[in-house]
Amino acid sequence: MSYRALYRVWRPQRFEDLVGQEHVTKTLMNALNEKHLTHAYLFNGPRGTGKTSAAKILAKAVNCVHGPAKEPCNECEACRRITEGSLMDVVEIDAASNRGVDEIRDLRDKVKYAPTEVRYKVYIIDEVHMLTTEAFNALLKTLEEPPEHVIFILATTEPHKLPPTIISRCQRFTFRRISFEKIVNRLKTICRSMDISFDDEALISIAQTADGGLRDALSLLDQALAFSGDSLTIEAVQAVTGSASREMVLSIFVDLVEQKMPSALQKLEECIASGVEPEKLVQDFIHVCRDLLLFKTAPSLMEREGRTQWMKSVEKVAGKLTHHRLSRMLDVLVHSEQQMKWVTHPRVLLEMALVRLADVFGSDPKNVEPDLVAKLEERIEKLESWIRQEKNTAAVKEEISPAPGNRPVPSSPVVKSSAPALSRQWLEKLSEQQGARIKKIWPELLQRVKEEKITVHAWLIDGEPVGATDDAVIVAFKSKIHRETTEKESNKSLIEGILSQMTGQRMRLKTVMLDDWKKQASARNLPASGNKSGPQPEPESLQEDIVKKAVDLFGEEIIKVSDENEPKV
Repeated sequence: MSYRALYRVWRPQRFEDLVGQEHVTKTLMNALNEKHLTHAYLFNGPRGTGKTSAAKILAKAVNCVHGPAKEPCNECEACRRITEGSLMDVVEIDAASNRGVDEIRDLRDKVKYAPTEVRYKVYIIDEVHMLTTEAFNALLKTLEEPPEHVIFILATTEPHKLPPTIISRCQRFTFRRISFEKIVNRLKTICRSMDISFDDEALISIAQTADGGLRDALSLLDQALAFSGDSLTIEAVQAVTGSASREMVLSIFVDLVEQKMPSALQKLEECIASGVEPEKLVQDFIHVCRDLLLFKTAPSLMEREGRTQWMKSVEKVAGKLTHHRLSRMLDVLVHSEQQMKWVTHPRVLLEMALVRLADVFGSDPKNVEPDLVAKLEERIEKLESWIRQEKNTAAVKEEISPAPGNRPVPSSPVVKSSAPALSRQWLEKLSEQQGARIKKIWPELLQRVKEEKITVHAWLIDGEPVGATDDAVIVAFKSKIHRETTEKESNKSLIEGILSQMTGQRMRLKTVMLDDWKKQASARNLPASGNKSGPQPEPESLQEDIVKKAVDLFGEEIIKVSDENEPKV
């Protein structure tokens, strides 16, 4: 077989050929130059970022005839044989298929023998996280104190699965995802060297799909060239990746904005009929939605990626959307993508996602009913009026308060109530209808406060609503400490917020001590307690209830009812 895949042909042979890993190559080159070599290295990072390639380059650099050197010459016999994989002293092991303790014991027995052809024996263990626990334990001692002629290079995509005892014995290098721009530039270099014409949009699409892995990008490029021949087009890339065109996805968004649901579903049907899977379509929707959000927040990033033509198309739609709606759209799409992993009908789920997106676009302020707008404006006017009134009241209090030096000294101590008396004008605003409404929703309010912050619920449960106006609720407390803790700004704000949500209007919380409330209530003929605002039972009926309860608890045989007024025998 004469043809070789592009990722094999363009595999890096020198440290300077590694793309996007300058922090790794610079460190290794300096160590080689100063002869500061260690016995074990750990290369971790996403797939296709150059871990195994770097391991082979390091093996060539330490065994090069002209080395150890910063870069291998790639001309001597040692370098050429390591590149070909025919040198016995450089062993590449796939840990996924050699993961048992027996294979590691065999390796441990062989490391003690000196290299036969080159300076160092190098063991490259790929996907090392696949080794079993027993295999790691067998490798541990050898990794800690190997012979001087042995170098271990461990490579993995999942370093968190390695025992800490293994990691601590290695020099660790983290390979990063390769940036979008560097992948595109590398693809351009390869296409130009092969005399292949290309569309910039095609390379951009490949780089996006590769998600930071250059090997994946080269594999997609290889496949697209096999499909289209000597010219690379965006249509060829979409065909091999199974993606829908971005223009089609964007046109679906336009239909949703304009509330043309039948047209949007028809275009979705065309995409699926062309062979695009629903799972891939959701990803395409997410990418386009991300581009819309990126255009509104940081258009310079899109310019840096060289997508000026795509920006013109995005601009037409982005102007019709707000940041809030784009965020809601992304929430819907990401949630749908997660659900698709578990459903048996992903197409139905995708259609439901489009309906939800249409709801997001449909929630336009222009579509709000005029009556609702009028009600909201009325509430805002009331709120502004209340704020002005509160400011005026505070200003009056500040004006009439005596200066610190002129305050009269009381001749005798004055006992102050734990809660200030409520003014007559304020008490006259009490509404029986509003009070009944508050008592009805009080249990639900307590439950919601408990769900939000259980400590606030523990203090509030001691109180009971005893009265209410249109914009305030009076809660009476038996315990002073419960009342004072509820009055703390953070706790009070939480309760008022939930109360306002449940009533649909801004509500304030006023607290009093139950004894103080009873005094004020008796003076003004008000109900003394929220739990006793209804008609009180007559003494006789109350006694009958007590007797009935006692019979239910203890049985009729042992209960004897007597009258206190009867003469005792």
